[in-house]
Amino acid sequence: MKREPMREVFIEQRAFTLVELLVVITIIGILIALLLPAVQSAREAARRTQCINNLKQIGLAILNHENARREFPTGGDTPWPNIANYLTNNQPNGPAQQGLGWAYQILPYLEQQAVYMITNQGQLESNAISAYFCPSRRRPTRYPGTNRVLMDYAGATPGYEGRWLDSISSFWCGRDGNDSHEARWTINANQSNIYGGIIVRINWWYQDRTFKGGSPPTTFGDIHDGASNTIMVGEKFLNSDQYQSGAWHDDRGWTDGWDPDIMRSTGFAPFQDTNRGIPNEGYQFGSPHPGGFNAVFGDGSVRTINYSIDRMTFVYLGHRSDRQAIDATKM
Repeated sequence: MKREPMREVFIEQRAFTLVELLVVITIIGILIALLLPAVQSAREAARRTQCINNLKQIGLAILNHENARREFPTGGDTPWPNIANYLTNNQPNGPAQQGLGWAYQILPYLEQQAVYMITNQGQLESNAISAYFCPSRRRPTRYPGTNRVLMDYAGATPGYEGRWLDSISSFWCGRDGNDSHEARWTINANQSNIYGGIIVRINWWYQDRTFKGGSPPTTFGDIHDGASNTIMVGEKFLNSDQYQSGAWHDDRGWTDGWDPDIMRSTGFAPFQDTNRGIPNEGYQFGSPHPGGFNAVFGDGSVRTINYSIDRMTFVYLGHRSDRQAIDATKM
């Protein structure tokens, strides 16, 4: 039986033309352009969720502090305190006599007891607390040329009537924007109980270990407007060009006392982070997030506050006992 000879079969292979290749590249580019915003949005949503979790941790730590000590942490007394001045028998003083603010005082309730017990200022301020940084903005960051670790959150103190002068004056206990920088280190000893937030400024002078007025630490009984209607801590505004370089209000970090590093005022409208100059930059709340910034309230709940919030509503949210009704539709 004869076999037929094998016949070679040739399949014509047709190459892409340049036009077809350009069409494919264009389609891929369009798909990437369509998907990129969705990917960026998903990443921002994840970062925002982490920021909210940070504030939940901070809020829980503050409430655990109140439960253990029967009083809320304070904002300390003056800017740039030294922990060595606020020890008794080598133990950190309590809130009423502690110059370092709330971010230091709640460390034992953030599982940072070892850091809390450091009694050397340089060693203390070199520790990075990851919960104090918003991932949408920056990783734990040090002020250039130093070991001082910065932070992205601030306690709330109320402004009054939304007027810039009164707001700065109330922030510095009677000092206004025209006072010398050094004057703000001295609290007006003739005023008492002037701070209306949950986190207040004390007036304890370590030099003679006496009280000179000021506000005692807050208790739940002092929050007459309701803990769910009063901001404790929120994200603070930062110039987006200064995330790594720091600024006058972002140079000491979480170990600061009463200073814009760890305190901000509801007397100023909140802003989304920008590199534009903003009047009174350093006193506002804000964040890198679109739409609004996150804040934890006195009941531990975390909410997003719109940048367009009604000004007086925002003023009221900072005060624990102004007895002003809060209209949630204006938040």
